[in-house]
Amino acid sequence: MNAFRKFLIRELIFALIIVIISYVLFQTVLKEYYLPVFWLLFGIITIFTAVFHLSVLQVSDKSSAKFSSKFMMVSGIKMIVYLMLIVYYAFSFPEKAKTFLISFFILYLLYTVFEVFLIVRYLKKK
Repeated sequence: MNAFRKFLIRELIFALIIVIISYVLFQTVLKEYYLPVFWLLFGIITIFTAVFHLSVLQVSDKSSAKFSSKFMMVSGIKMIVYLMLIVYYAFSFPEKAKTFLISFFILYLLYTVFEVFLIVRYLKKK
């Protein structure tokens, strides 16, 4: 699992960059939009990205013919879990839902681009 170890190191560096930028923005420009739950959301997305990437690496090692269907299945599961999280928060805290959704989608976009870039890079090498 050397590929996964490399991914974890890259994800850690990526996460640290996001933490620093988020902290600075929430202490200055975006102070009124800060949600304490942001850090929990950040942790959930970071962990899900690592678990998802591990499953993609395992599937790609086993069978390239089944890769697409397994990739889509795991992506669908991840989307359903994220959707449940969004719906729960939006209904529980409707006054903060807009800020939560914007934070979620920014983190989701950053991590999706990061992950797809590394998956494509791994598959090209393989």
